[in-house]
Amino acid sequence: MHYSNLLLLLVVPSALAKCKCTPGDHCWPSALKWEALNSTVHGHLIANEPLAKPCYTGDMERCQEISAEYLDSFTLEKSPIGYQYSAIDTCAPLNSSKPLAGQPMCDLGNAPVYSIDATEPGHVSAGIKFAKDNNVRLVIKSTGHDVRGRSQGYGSLSIWMRNMRPQLKFEKEYTSSNRSCRSDWTGSAITVGAGYVWNDVYSFAAKHGVIVVGGDDKSVGTVGGYMQGAGHGPASHAFGLATDQVLEYKVVLASGELVTANACQYKDLFTALRGGGGGTYGVVVSATIKAHPTRAVLQHKLEIIPGPGNQSLIIGTIAGIISKFPILSDEGFAGIGEFNKIEEQFSYTHDFGVLLEKNSTEEIEHAKEIMTKEVVDALRKYNGTKLSVKSQFHQYNTFQDYYASGSHYATAAKGVILISRFFDKRSMLHQEKKLTTMLKVLFGKLDSGVQSPASSLSLALIGGGEVLKSQPDTSVNPAWRRTYMIAEHVEIAPPESGMEGLRQVWGRATNKKLKAMKDVTPDMGTYLNEADPYDPDWKEAWYGDRYNDLKITKNKYDPDNIFWCWRCVGSEGWDEVKGANLWGPLCENK
Repeated sequence: MHYSNLLLLLVVPSALAKCKCTPGDHCWPSALKWEALNSTVHGHLIANEPLAKPCYTGDMERCQEISAEYLDSFTLEKSPIGYQYSAIDTCAPLNSSKPLAGQPMCDLGNAPVYSIDATEPGHVSAGIKFAKDNNVRLVIKSTGHDVRGRSQGYGSLSIWMRNMRPQLKFEKEYTSSNRSCRSDWTGSAITVGAGYVWNDVYSFAAKHGVIVVGGDDKSVGTVGGYMQGAGHGPASHAFGLATDQVLEYKVVLASGELVTANACQYKDLFTALRGGGGGTYGVVVSATIKAHPTRAVLQHKLEIIPGPGNQSLIIGTIAGIISKFPILSDEGFAGIGEFNKIEEQFSYTHDFGVLLEKNSTEEIEHAKEIMTKEVVDALRKYNGTKLSVKSQFHQYNTFQDYYASGSHYATAAKGVILISRFFDKRSMLHQEKKLTTMLKVLFGKLDSGVQSPASSLSLALIGGGEVLKSQPDTSVNPAWRRTYMIAEHVEIAPPESGMEGLRQVWGRATNKKLKAMKDVTPDMGTYLNEADPYDPDWKEAWYGDRYNDLKITKNKYDPDNIFWCWRCVGSEGWDEVKGANLWGPLCENK
């Protein structure tokens, strides 16, 4: 064999293994086939182009418009290839970033080549059939918030669910669509199409005087990966995980058939879709979820900023606050804390609320007393000298009033690197020393390589309470039922550092920083929707002991692995051949 031929085999994966067809392959569908698909889906097929392409074609007026909205979540959701947290950006606006070293100036990168703007289940079925018949990779996308990149795929066809928006339906007393299927839930319910975001559903619920369990970020999609992967938010402590609320799903299977999955029919599929992860068992087009009577809320807001020369004090101070989180949670407090570092300046804020069961003076005063005793009193000795501390309580008549008081809207970012871990009571209560050590690793300079200009630790106190109670017909990681807090550490790789810089920062995050979290929580796991995609212990960390049972369900409903996504259940047989990039064709690895 000539050496040139050997080299060709090394760089062309399709010569060695079965791969999905990609543009340029002889098997890639012809223009006539794509036109036929477009006809089948009533003109809803979109040939994708990079969002910032006008910046590279000389249309600088349009380029400026794109640049102004390039990191706006609601703007990105309007695009079939708008992604909130892409690790890489292969077509950045010229005036907002630099092209990655060694990469083309502007191309789709890991984004799908075509997208079906699905507005009805028939569009979904047509997309599945086309991908299956033509050996094309298929991905499912709603709002593009997935930090693990499951809704992206090089050379793929995407089914875009953002416009699957049938009218929201409210039932004062829930009854199953299958009349013979009796439900233990007799309260209210809302049926939600796959295209809605939580801002839509929260507003609709408020009109009917009810609360639903949804995301903290109002721009997150409802019934896609969020709900199917467990789902947490400001009402989780009071009512349980988002997936615990699901009463039934409407699902398009790999066969193209539309079915209803609930506790009485397709029960194994229903269970898998309640916590086993999205994008791998079928395409959910709607969900019916529990709705709870609204409650009044007591809010506590805290802000801490260290004074000059007191940066080291803040680490121990925040470790002390985290050590009190289980006490606060057991008293009903839930919400999000943020510990941020920009260059060398730290800050801490939290917005915690108690959903009041009685809304009595006694209940309110007790909650205030607990927060003051456990957190605020310890800070008084520093206030105005070493630390600036602001502590405030507010009361709201309804959950919607409380939620509307905050922004609940994260800005999109590129080059995002995230690691996360569940924390139970034992890993926080009276563990100031271990927590201090962990924080020093997360925010310290670990070597002389590429450094992130900013990093953040989100302290999501959303467990405890009803989250701790196991529910039938769910497949969430059992560690959820011991979780009080999810800690999520985020870094941004400097754009100018290119692909090598991204790899450096990500390598440190996985190998050193995530390890520091695991050292504090050795027998826990993490939320599979907000996890480090390169965690070597991903099966155990994301699924616990549920993985094998979920794989049986996966193989039953999708034997041909049409719904493949990175480290989703059943993903072992295929892999992305990435080469020097972070993307590439999908090939069998058997």
